[in-house]
Amino acid sequence: MCDECYFIVPAAGSGTRMGSTVPKLLMDIEGLPVISRTLDSLTGFCKELYAEHVIGRYGVVLSTSSELLDKLGRLCRERYDDFPFIFTLGGSTRTESVGRGVEALAERNPSDSAIVMVHDGARCLVTGEELQSVFDGVKKDGICAGAVPVKSTLKEVSIASDGTINVLRTPDRSTLYEIMTPQGFTYEKIKACYDYAALNSLSVTDDTAIAEMMGYPVTLASGKYSNIKITTAEDIAIASQILLRRNQSED
Repeated sequence: MCDECYFIVPAAGSGTRMGSTVPKLLMDIEGLPVISRTLDSLTGFCKELYAEHVIGRYGVVLSTSSELLDKLGRLCRERYDDFPFIFTLGGSTRTESVGRGVEALAERNPSDSAIVMVHDGARCLVTGEELQSVFDGVKKDGICAGAVPVKSTLKEVSIASDGTINVLRTPDRSTLYEIMTPQGFTYEKIKACYDYAALNSLSVTDDTAIAEMMGYPVTLASGKYSNIKITTAEDIAIASQILLRRNQSED
């Protein structure tokens, strides 16, 4: 057992776009909060790798808001009492939140080759297969992210001052992928990326975008279209249907 695996989980999502006073990470999907379903997958994956002697150390860093810190701490103590968590306050942007997660992970003194995967707290339907694909991709290439081919035709546009939307071009759909999480790095590379982001005051919606700016090669692993990010009330209903279908297929 010589490898390590850690997750950094941005988990500060509110219920604003849900039209709800309940934070979206605490909203119920088929009997469990969104964040519990996410953490069930991540902690289970780490424990499985440990049991198989693939890794010797593991843990999850939750980068969250001051409003959720106590609630998530209590949830984790009750549901994952034997699992190592680190809690840190996120920033005003996703980039700041992940960056603070990387800083907090330094407390564990991970090796440069440790595998660190960033996974959105609101992507509660991620499968073990997806986690394994990205894990394997990082071991092979250093930086790897889950993704799926784009289904729809996309247009690149410009928006005029009066609000008119003008089409510039139609990219070849076969060359386009929708990026998801997890997005994985060796610890050495994710630390370099987020040091660079802090130094240059970057704000990105995608962790691997920083790697691209730095000239690091990025590879993609096959994701699943079911790995949706819970954002609106409709997503709760869609996630419920996905879970029900999965349960039926397992019966």
